[in-house]
Amino acid sequence: MFEVKFKNKDKSIFIKNGDSILVKSNEEGMDIPSACLQGMCTTCMATLLKGKISYIEPPDPDSLTEEDVASNKVLLCVATPESDLLFDDLED
Repeated sequence: MFEVKFKNKDKSIFIKNGDSILVKSNEEGMDIPSACLQGMCTTCMATLLKGKISYIEPPDPDSLTEEDVASNKVLLCVATPESDLLFDDLED
């Protein structure tokens, strides 16, 4: 289990490798916006500040630009933790 935190949320959650960060976060009441749940729409995009993720399924090739990847943007719906994670503020 890895600790997952968002800068503007007062809660840490614990997620095991292989589980969707988005699904588990929302099960714990984080209320992260989402739409497709397939790594296509970018509604659940967040900036990873610390830690390492992998993708359960590869995101759609057109969803993340090279600039997004270089800026540590992550699609939470298809991402799973590989270590403890800290994400930048989510919009409320």
